[in-house]
Amino acid sequence: MFGGKFMNTRIEKGILVLMVLGLSVATAACSSNNYSVSNSATSRTSEAETYNRALKYLKKGAPQQAYHELEKNVKNGKADKKSKELYYNIETLLTAKKAVTENKLSTAAAKLRALEQVKTPQSLIKQVKEVKGEYQAVKLAKLYYNETVAYYKAGRYSEAGGSLEMLLTLPEKYQAVAAYQEKGKAYEEQIASAQNKNVQTTSASASVTSSAAATSSSAQTSGYTNARSSKIVSSEYQQKTGSSISSATNSQVSSVAQALSDSDILGKFRSVTGIPQEAGDQYYVKKLIDSTYQIEIRHTSPNNTAVSNLKGMYKYDYKTGIAEKMNEITGQYSRIN
Repeated sequence: MFGGKFMNTRIEKGILVLMVLGLSVATAACSSNNYSVSNSATSRTSEAETYNRALKYLKKGAPQQAYHELEKNVKNGKADKKSKELYYNIETLLTAKKAVTENKLSTAAAKLRALEQVKTPQSLIKQVKEVKGEYQAVKLAKLYYNETVAYYKAGRYSEAGGSLEMLLTLPEKYQAVAAYQEKGKAYEEQIASAQNKNVQTTSASASVTSSAAATSSSAQTSGYTNARSSKIVSSEYQQKTGSSISSATNSQVSSVAQALSDSDILGKFRSVTGIPQEAGDQYYVKKLIDSTYQIEIRHTSPNNTAVSNLKGMYKYDYKTGIAEKMNEITGQYSRIN
């Protein structure tokens, strides 16, 4: 009987020990789970804070800092899907910006195309738009510089002067644009000299009536030089009157030129092309077919007001947003945006 009690006591103690051990294990497991949940929550909070700091850098116009803010978590595998997406989009943006600065336009174009589907966050979209603006400015600078050289060598001095003017009105804050402008300035005096010689030769050999001469003189001093030199205005006047614009009065020229205007189309055209508007520019707009317009930009030479520089003949379709510029040597149009 004594032995039975002893055995029962041992069994009871064993059960008690097992219960204590079980409770300890359960407590430890619970503590571990609580720690894991707490750690996970802390990690999510830290990730959210990192993401928000990156957004703040983007809003300040500092994508490089935003990129570095996200970089550590991405490299350590701690970044969530949203942070990873922002990180790689910023990386693409920075690559595009570097390519534009270095005048590697094909690389920049490819990277910018990759960002076309990005819709958020707005601070990133703003940065993408800024790089696109720089890209378009550099693209135009390259075009206008090459035209300046080609037109000058071909003896097309009005066109050379116009392309040079266009080049020099582009934002010089962009490194690649400033480089093209510096090279373009080397042709400034040469173009001006050639234009002056042309004007003197034309004046010496011209045979006009005193009335026409007076009209011509008045046109030059009153700002009609561009309208009289305009291809669109001349064509319209010829169609309406059957006569050459050279015999028209200032009033007649003004009447035709004023009808060739469309501020709404011009606003859209400048928006999609990034072509700046310079004080003294004169635009002549003619509807061709459906949503397509022809736009001619002229500006009297800063060196000789008797010379009208052609800053470009363009085609613009407001439905597609596509703008093209004519090569004055070949007569062919090519897209510029």
